[in-house]
Amino acid sequence: MKTAVSSFGTIITASQAAPTEARCPKCGGKVILRVRRLMANGGNSYYWRHLDDDHPCERQKPFMHLRLGA
Repeated sequence: MKTAVSSFGTIITASQAAPTEARCPKCGGKVILRVRRLMANGGNSYYWRHLDDDHPCERQKPFMHLRLGA
């Protein structure tokens, strides 16, 4: 995810200047700042990821949802 909530309650965007830990805006769970190197231009892509997989938040990649009965 690209946005998270800081310990002061403000919305922060994932970037190099962002803190390493924050809270998910949807479920309030702890998220950590991750970075991925882009192959196209050699830059970096920053994003927030939940600390563990045991959380109630549904903010997952769209292709991860199963559509039953479709």
